[in-house]
Parts: sequence; C-alpha cells; structure tokens
Amino acid sequence: MSEIPQSQHSERDSHAFAQVVLPLPLDQPFTYSVPAPLRHRVAIGMRVVVPFQKRVETGTIVGVAAETAVENVRALIDLPDDGPIFSSELLDLCRWMSEYYCCTWGEALHSAVPAGIAIRTKVRYTLDLAQLSAGRFSDKQRRVIAELHARGSLSEKQIAKSIGATALSNTLKSLVARGIVVAEAMTADAGVSIATESFVRLIESAIPAQDELEKLQRRAPRQASVYLDLLNNTPERSATSLYEKHGVDSSVLRQLEQRGLIERFEREFYRSPDMQAEGRASLKHALNSDQRAAYDAIANAMDAKQFSTFLLQGITGSGKTEVYLQAIERALELDRTAIILVPEISLTPQTVGRFKARFQADIAVLHSGLGAGERYDEWRRAQRGEVRIVVGARSAIFAPLPRLGIIVVDEEHDTSYKQSETPRYHARDVAIMRAKLNDAVCVLGSATPSVESYHNSESGKSTRIELRKRATNALLPEVELVDMRTQNREAGVTLMMSRRLEEEIGAKLAVGDQVLLLLNRRGFAPFVLCPKCGWCAECPDCNVTLTYHAKGAFLSCHYCNGRRDVPQVCDECHFNPLLYLGMGTQKVEDYLQQAFPNARIERMDADTTSGKGGHAKILGRLAAGEIDVLVGTQMIAKGHDYPGVTLVGVIHADTGLGLPDFRAAESTFQLLTQVAGRAGRGEKAGKVIIQTFRPNHYAVQAAARHDYAAFFAREIGERERAMYPPFRRMANLMIESEDPELAQRCAVVLHRHTRQLIVSLGFEGLETLGPSPATIRRIKKLYRWNLGLLSKSSKRLNTLCRAVRDAYRQDAVTAKTKLKIDLDPYGMY
Repeated sequence: MSEIPQSQHSERDSHAFAQVVLPLPLDQPFTYSVPAPLRHRVAIGMRVVVPFQKRVETGTIVGVAAETAVENVRALIDLPDDGPIFSSELLDLCRWMSEYYCCTWGEALHSAVPAGIAIRTKVRYTLDLAQLSAGRFSDKQRRVIAELHARGSLSEKQIAKSIGATALSNTLKSLVARGIVVAEAMTADAGVSIATESFVRLIESAIPAQDELEKLQRRAPRQASVYLDLLNNTPERSATSLYEKHGVDSSVLRQLEQRGLIERFEREFYRSPDMQAEGRASLKHALNSDQRAAYDAIANAMDAKQFSTFLLQGITGSGKTEVYLQAIERALELDRTAIILVPEISLTPQTVGRFKARFQADIAVLHSGLGAGERYDEWRRAQRGEVRIVVGARSAIFAPLPRLGIIVVDEEHDTSYKQSETPRYHARDVAIMRAKLNDAVCVLGSATPSVESYHNSESGKSTRIELRKRATNALLPEVELVDMRTQNREAGVTLMMSRRLEEEIGAKLAVGDQVLLLLNRRGFAPFVLCPKCGWCAECPDCNVTLTYHAKGAFLSCHYCNGRRDVPQVCDECHFNPLLYLGMGTQKVEDYLQQAFPNARIERMDADTTSGKGGHAKILGRLAAGEIDVLVGTQMIAKGHDYPGVTLVGVIHADTGLGLPDFRAAESTFQLLTQVAGRAGRGEKAGKVIIQTFRPNHYAVQAAARHDYAAFFAREIGERERAMYPPFRRMANLMIESEDPELAQRCAVVLHRHTRQLIVSLGFEGLETLGPSPATIRRIKKLYRWNLGLLSKSSKRLNTLCRAVRDAYRQDAVTAKTKLKIDLDPYGMY
C-alpha cells in the first residue's frame, strides 16, 4: 500500500475537530470530532448534521482545529453539501446580526438559508423483546406492541397509519419509559431537495442492423416507434416528451434499456417562478437632471469601490426605479453583483417585471410567496454564480452573491422589512452592514423615508439625493380633505362615504377612468354586538373582537386566524337580531356595487389574495383596464404604477392615529402619501380625496400638501422631546405565558433583574418603560407583558439585553414563560 503524503496527513489532522453553531438559543459553539473519511471535506461555512442531546440538528461549521480540550466529544454525522454555503462575508454578517439583535450566531445563520433545507430528526421505535413481560397495557399500547413485533422498527407516523390512531406521543413515551420500546433518533430528509427529470439517451455504439430494426418493428411496434424517433431525430430526449408523443409509458423505455439500445438517467432542473417581464421597462430611458445627478453619485461611489449609503428621496412617480436599473447596469459593467429588496414582493409584481424585462435570465427572485422548491432553486442559482442580480423581499438580503457592488432597498420605510420572529432583524440595517462588508453602495429609496433614515442623512451618516419632479413631468395630484365630523352632522347619520367622494367616483367612471379606494380594515364589520346585554363576539384565544365576513358568512380573528360560524343569537342572553358595527373592505365593496351597479368593482385584501399569485392576478386585471374601482387595504398603496387611475379615495384616514405607538403619525403620513401617489401617473391629472375626523392633525395636513419636510420637522421635534428613536435606541422585552397571573408575576421578576443589572453594570442613565400588559393583552392563548428599554448607547443596550436574558432564564420562577427580545421594535402592542 502506498503511503499518504505528509501534507495530506497534516491537513486531515488539522480538521480533526469542528466548532459548530446551532439554530438554538445557545450562544456558544459546540465541538464535534470529524470522522476520518470526512476530514478532507470539512471546511468553515459548511452545513453539518450533528447529534444534539437526543435529537439531530443541522448546524454550521465556524471553526476547525487539530485538537480540543473538550472531553467526551461526539462525532458529527454528515456533511450534506459538497462545499461551504456561507462565505466568510456572510458568516461575518450573521455574527454581527447576533450581536446587534441579541440572538445567537446559529439562529442568524439559520435565517440566511431557504426554509426546508435543514436535515430533520426522525425517531425510530424498536420493540425490546427481552423487556417484554406480563403487565397492564392499554388497548392502544397493545396495538403498538403488536405492530412493532410484526414489522420491526417504525416511525411514529408509520405506527399511527398502521393502527389507525392519532396522538401516539404519550403512548410511546410510556412504553419507552418502561423499557419495552427503544427510541432512536435518526436523520430524515430535508423538506426540499434538488428536482430531477428522467431523460433517455440513444446508445450510439449499439445501433442494430436494418434487419434487426425491421424485426423490432414487427414484434414490438411501440418500442420501435420510440427507438426510431431517437435514431432519426434528437438522440437525447426527456422521458415525458416521449410518453406524450408516442402514447407509451415507462415500461416501453425499460424494455428498450434491457435490450441495451438506450440508457435512462436523471437530469437536474430548476423550478422557476412565474415572472412576467414588463415590456415597456426593457428600454433604457433618458434620465432627467435630478435622476442623472443621483445616478452619477451612486456610480462614482461604485467606481471608487467605496462603501457609501445614499438616501434617494423621490416624490411618487419620480423615476427612482430607472435610477436603480441604470446603477445596477453600472455594477454589472464593473463585474459586480446586485441585490434589490422590495417590500412584500407578491404585492409588487410590476417592480419584479421591470427588472426581469431589463436583465432577462441574469436575475433570480427570492420571497416567501414562492413554493419551497422554487425558492430553493432560485437560491442555488445565486449560490452557483448563474445569476448576478437577486430581487426579493426581506430575506433576499442574504442571497449568496459574491462581489456585491450595490444593494437597493426600495420603499425603505416599509415595516415589512422588520422580521417579527428570531432573529428580529431589520433588512434595511442589515443591507447597510452588508454593503459595508463588501465596500459596496447601499441605496435606500422612498418618497416618504423613515424618520430614522432621514435623520441619518441630516446628521451626515448617509448622503441624501432628492428627485423633486415626476419622471413624466406630470404634476402631483390635487388632494382634498373632507371633514367627516361635518358630513355626519349634516346628514344626521354616520356615513361610510361622503357625498363629495361619491360624486367624484361617478364623474371618473363616466369618462372611463379608474379609481382606487383605501380602507385599511378588511372584512365586513369589525365586531358583532348584542344591543340588549352588550355582549361582543370575541376570539377565545385572543383579546380582540371577531370580524364579520359576509362573503363566506363567518367570523374571523385577524390575529390567530381562528374562525367560527356567525351566531344567530347572543351567546349570553340569546337575544336577536345582533348588530354588525363598523366597516371593512367588504362593506365598502357592497355599498359601491349598489351605488354604481354598472361598474366593475373588485376588492384586494388578505381574503381575496390568499391563493398563489392572487395579488398579481388582481393587479393584472387593473392594468388591463378590466377593473373600474379597486377597493383595498394598505396593499393597494404599494408602489403600483397604473396610468388609468385618476382618482384615489381614502375612506378613513385616521385608523392608525389612535394606536399606542410613537410611530403612529409617521405610519399615517406614509400611508396617505403613498396611496395618494397612485393617482395621475399618466397623461391625465390625478385627484385624491381623504375622508378624516382629524383634518388638522399635522400628519394629515402634511400628506395633503405632499410636504415631507414639514412633517419631518414636526415629528422630529416630538421625538426629541420624548427622547424616542432616533435620539435613543429602544428595545422591547416581552413575556408570554398561557397563565395570566404567571405572566404578570414574571414581568415583575424581569423588571427587578433589569433594574439590578442596570446598577451593577453602571448603566444608570438607561431608562425602563413599564412593565405593563400589551395593548392586545392576549394573542393565540398567550398573555403578554412588555418592558421597554431606552438608551443613547447601542452597545450598552445590547449588553444589558443579553445580561437580562441570561438572568431571566436562570430564575426558577420563569421556567414556564417565554421571553422575547426585540431591538428597534415596531408596533409594541
């Protein structure tokens, strides 16, 4: 046997142990030994399957070593990939996320890959006959024992299917505890895998003589038909195409293979999402002076390979997308790649269509609206270097593209960029850090920038570039405020729609124009009330009323999606009829159908867009002129561009102003300004009518004047007086428990730990808010308490959050509760 070179020995020895981080709330890496056959493959950034306690986990290798001081090291199980899936840059990015957002490195890395590719744990159960003895067994236990005896080792799912039972967990736990059944953790396949298709190839060296072919035609005409097709035409074909053309099945191909005439093989293919390119976007447009100045600033920074953050503030319709497109073209010319983030990509098919039209096959799309297989394949295309541009929603910021030159965050103010689950990151801030790690440019685009982003541009942390006019030279729409207090007083009833708005809708429909109407509340009526005893239909699991949905006739909770039938009588006193109070998009739709019976009216909300591609279908009909009036929730305010829309109506502008959120005014201003910007984007002038009960509120007034500067000046003053962000950084610590008394008691414990740590760490200037019950006290059966933290020092806030988390976990009282830590929180209610 030949000797292994010394260099190969040393390489293998240096990879004898691997440090692995896991997607669990555990900060430290874990050390595993690497089996000798795998040592030549081990590399930092690879996924790895490891045993952890009594289960199997998929982690990431973050270090390798020749030796370790750790005792009783367990061996890793497998390396599921051919090479690393995380570059050093992505590893660094996720490590920064773990520090900045108070999560673990493993949790951050887990969020950076497509869902479904993790190797899962499957438990296999085996009967131990030596331990089986006489005793008392339930009927279900006897059936489980009989099945394992007859068939050998099985999973819980296999046992349940065989004996026709469900909820076997307790039964199996009992048998395992008695030693009669042995449970063994095994690896199961990932949720998604590489897709393949069967192909057939002619074996050139085995072509038979003419007489043999004639004999085949007589004896097996179907086989001959397929074979002669391959022989005389394309010699390599998909099996499916042959089945369809010749009306045969796999048995015919199997017989040809057995004769040695063909060979069958599997070929990988990509599950591609359905993306429609927008034809008019394929042509590059000449930039106006404002656009040119923006492009030059961005291109110059890329040319210099200099990290820069730009806030591109452009009024609605100012041509920000064209600036993005041409800046990305410049990045490609420099042999660099690009990521474009858009909020809730399923709501913005136009944006995707524009990028698809301009860049064709050089683009991949990543978002949650895709199927798991489609998302995995798009991610692999990026990882393999087969695309240079990725467009997607929040998670696309982790696209495995090398040599990043530019990251665009379109509509950077949108709250959908904030992740609600661990790790609770904000994609805008992660984008800025990723650009910094790559010496790239980050462009934050919006007509209504977040207060934080605008403040950063004022303080010199980023460069603000303004686009002050529409790219088509069209004027911004005229905005009219309708005071609903006066309207209701004059009418003597509570109106859904003012006479002014209704008249304007009729006028626009008469000349063939299109109308958008916004009401940020879906359903028909927000609550059902008994007029006799005051009972309200409430969700049994959440502290909220149920919304009546006339289409389908049911009550629904908009927090946990629970449903119940519409009650015919009051649940408490059995009185009827019940009152259906308030309004939602369904009620507006019904009203319009009665008021304008000849108009084509549709609704766009979570109920009408639940199917795959639901948003795109409705917006496609709007673009084709097949909808006259579209009623919708805030999803109709996203960056849509439909020249036929000349009127936008806001049914109730004040919905968000009453929320207990310091960003309430900002959110209202952004929503009103954005939806107003949908009007008049074509040749005809636009009109906006806003119905409001608070016409003098500064957010409503500034939106009516399209005046961001005035809004910011007032809002930043309010924030500074309260020392809210951006003047201090905020964190929210939330306690959740099914027991309301335990939740309250643990909130007090949390506050005590926090105050003690503030003193012991020397952070006396740090302020606490609360604890107090969440505004919606219970959601999905969990009672919730909040404790807010405010600090001028981001570092101190992160240090305190980690210390509080560790102290809380170690407290015996808190074992049956959950602590959620959210840095830079949105919507603390």
